[in-house]
Amino acid sequence: MRIALTVGHSLLKNGSYTSADGKKNGGCNEYVWCKAFSKQLAKNLIKEGHKVTCIICPEKKFTSYKQEKDYKLNIINNGNFDLVIELHLNAATPSAEGTEVLYKSTAGKKYAEHIQTQLAKIFKNRGAKQRNDLYILNGTNPPAILLETFFCTNASDYKKAKGHINRNKIAKLIAKGIQNAI
Repeated sequence: MRIALTVGHSLLKNGSYTSADGKKNGGCNEYVWCKAFSKQLAKNLIKEGHKVTCIICPEKKFTSYKQEKDYKLNIINNGNFDLVIELHLNAATPSAEGTEVLYKSTAGKKYAEHIQTQLAKIFKNRGAKQRNDLYILNGTNPPAILLETFFCTNASDYKKAKGHINRNKIAKLIAKGIQNAI
């Protein structure tokens, strides 16, 4: 399967992130974690026989979130992919915790539910949820899912996702979820 793996958010030209930052609560920066994690997830998906294209916005090139979105959608919709996975971390109050996978289409729902089942082995299960208001789910030709892997604003969630070993466990679970959905 041809998978587009995108990192949600970016580092804008002015040096600001378009992502959430949970460091003050003992968590992490969403963009920084997802960028590092994308490499591990790609390796695990390739081991399962998938062809993976990582889409990470060039840093300090764009001046707006719209430019970031247009950049990704152009690559995705001209790339002949079978599935799009966008990596994010949730953000809220420090007590909010857990994982959720978002989808719009029926095909996306299948992947979302299988990945959600796997991620719930580590994080509180917030469920696979249908959303109709997200550009990555609305603007792509192939089915797309958006992973809110954990809350970057929750120190306990971050502890479960911190470091290479924990990131690799999460990557293996996501890859297993995709395999189970096929």
